[in-house]
Amino acid sequence: MRLASLLAVLLAFAALPAAAQPRCEAPRVLFTVDKSSSMLDTLGDGTTKWEAARTALAEVASEIESGVEMGLQVFPFPDRCEPGEVTIEVGENTATELMRGLGEPPPTGGNYTPMAQTLGVLTTYAPILAPESDAHVILITDGWQWCSPYDPATRFTPVAEVEMLRSLGVTVHVVGFGAGVDSLTLNRAAVAAGTALPGCDPSLSEPGAANHCYQQADDLAELRTALLAIARDITEEMCDGFDNDCDGMIDEGFDVDADGYTVCGSTDGGTVVEGGSDPIYVDCNDTDAAVFPGAEDICDGLDNDCDGSADPGCSCLDGEERECGSTIGACSLGAQVCVSGAWSVCEGATGPALTDLCDGMDEDCDGVVDEDAGCGEGSLCVAGICEPLAPEEPEEPTPAPEPEPEPMDPMDDPRGDATPGMGPGCACDAAGAGAPMPPFALGLALMGILALAWRRMP
Repeated sequence: MRLASLLAVLLAFAALPAAAQPRCEAPRVLFTVDKSSSMLDTLGDGTTKWEAARTALAEVASEIESGVEMGLQVFPFPDRCEPGEVTIEVGENTATELMRGLGEPPPTGGNYTPMAQTLGVLTTYAPILAPESDAHVILITDGWQWCSPYDPATRFTPVAEVEMLRSLGVTVHVVGFGAGVDSLTLNRAAVAAGTALPGCDPSLSEPGAANHCYQQADDLAELRTALLAIARDITEEMCDGFDNDCDGMIDEGFDVDADGYTVCGSTDGGTVVEGGSDPIYVDCNDTDAAVFPGAEDICDGLDNDCDGSADPGCSCLDGEERECGSTIGACSLGAQVCVSGAWSVCEGATGPALTDLCDGMDEDCDGVVDEDAGCGEGSLCVAGICEPLAPEEPEEPTPAPEPEPEPMDPMDDPRGDATPGMGPGCACDAAGAGAPMPPFALGLALMGILALAWRRMP
């Protein structure tokens, strides 16, 4: 019977004409409230959990009633372990009307917690299955999945119902109230619903532990805070391809770089994608307007077109620089720049010469100095200098000039008659020293010498 009803609902929606684009419809919110007998347990301030739930629900409903369509479901209904029933149909209701739907407090005993059966009712509840509306169920419970007698095999059945609702487009928000909840089941349910809190631990089983995936509240203030957080998620613009806040814009605030693509995948170059969001239109970098699905892929280290790969076919990144050339011999380094994914020519470098010169340098930069350096015929390059193969004939040395005769010191002349240009004892001019002395002159000279010697004798 349940399956047949579900198929009927799905077929009815399949027959509806497809909308050209998502249109604004107020979110539909159904509060599903636990009315088991344990809700009469008192809190630290002396109030019961039922009273705290009524107060928090009234406050939150008052804040969102103008922007959503609300309804109410209580469980069990009417009592014991009967599945919950929608007591206020989803529509333009007020907080006051929701309070009326809560009815009287639960009995002190006999009301159990048929959580899974209650969620199962909603899989065929048409008002929250309409495809044009964003539908939410806010589950508030203080216990375990429990009917009498208790069957341990049913412990995690609420998780399966949450998964079913999610597959039908309904988002379930889980709130655990008090220390008697089944934290492990509620954690798993939040994960299955896609509403798990960031960084949570789904394996936690103690209500008092930190980091639950669902919203845990232990008093009125915490319950109020949890419900307000969920209400904000529902009524504020979400990244889902719909105009959640009915301001005429879809996913505003989710295209930070204003390139026409959102991180939600709901726009294709500024055009709204029909039917919500599509992963192929997700902007993979919403801080760079040059990065979006379909953009030209350039060699810059980024996945410009959001296809999952960066710089395909690029050997370098645009603007990157590197040294080029050689430092061997007379060569020196230059630089290359990456342009359009390829290295430019090497600029500023000194390259090798075609041949080496005979100068003690390695001009062709092969690590050898002056090899094959040409010096012309008959010469060889030696230590950077062209040397002839055969030694040249030495030139005749120029004879040194004969020394001039030193002039006679008059003190060395025993006769004291030396004159410049004449030797000692010479009475002739140096100019005529080369002529032979006549015989008579020789005789006179001898006589003079003898006379001089006689005079000096004692």
